[in-house]
Amino acid sequence: MGIHINSMSSAFGDFSSTDVDLQHRTVAGLASYCLKHVVFKPMKFSHLLTVTSCPDSIAPSLGQNLNQLFHPLLEKLHTIDMVQGCAGGVSALILASQLAEANRSNVLLVTSDAARKATSPSSPVYDVFKNGVFSCCVSYVRGRSGMIHYQSRQFKDLYEVVKIGLGHDADEIISNNLHDISPDSRKYLGLLLDNTSALKLMKEAEKFYLDFVQKTGHPDILILHQVNKPIIDHLEQVFSKYPVRFINMATDVGNCGCATTGIVLDNIKSEIHGKKVMICSFGTGGVITAGLWQF
Repeated sequence: MGIHINSMSSAFGDFSSTDVDLQHRTVAGLASYCLKHVVFKPMKFSHLLTVTSCPDSIAPSLGQNLNQLFHPLLEKLHTIDMVQGCAGGVSALILASQLAEANRSNVLLVTSDAARKATSPSSPVYDVFKNGVFSCCVSYVRGRSGMIHYQSRQFKDLYEVVKIGLGHDADEIISNNLHDISPDSRKYLGLLLDNTSALKLMKEAEKFYLDFVQKTGHPDILILHQVNKPIIDHLEQVFSKYPVRFINMATDVGNCGCATTGIVLDNIKSEIHGKKVMICSFGTGGVITAGLWQF
């Protein structure tokens, strides 16, 4: 028994008017733009699993918006919404794999983040982030392919490495910055990255990897969250001592939040058959999460 990740689709970057209209610059719009390549395939799904770091709204959720957009195709699915940071994309793929195997079913997964839209143009990390989306179907199969192992860890004192202030306590942020919040609200309520904490978290990546591979052996391919080009270039050097193919697409893909690792996986999908692929992400909450799949 196992699972197969199939029907992958992704998009990223600065979408032009010929690709996605203004409505599709929302998280739900990005998700629907990508999901339409999967939903209309002749298969039945048991679950819809949606993930984002920066939802268009707390309620209705991303999953509820997609049910509305694709009604009645998705109306009978069990919908699970996850609002998590960059590690959410890997967490969701792990959960989708577990659901598909446990229910012997097909699970529809979409990770969508308008990370560029959530970042203030005045922020020093504005150019690091892009909007991106990834969708796939995770299917139960009889065979050797599937999830081999997964692992997650939250590191002490690094939980504020990434912050998004727009929540129930946003009123305090607004009242403290009334003088200039109107022209640039994302400066205070949008996506903020603490570079010092990010670097500390990156230093934990190699130790996390070595602990992981003690249980599984080295993978054939390693996909890390494409935080930014300097960090990924550095980590490529760090991991060069290990017998693993390190994927560096930081320049092309950029940091698309929780959709990043899925986008990278989609871009190398023609090269992963028969390979063991470790997908690892880190960020919001000081969390590193990884899974290993046999393709």
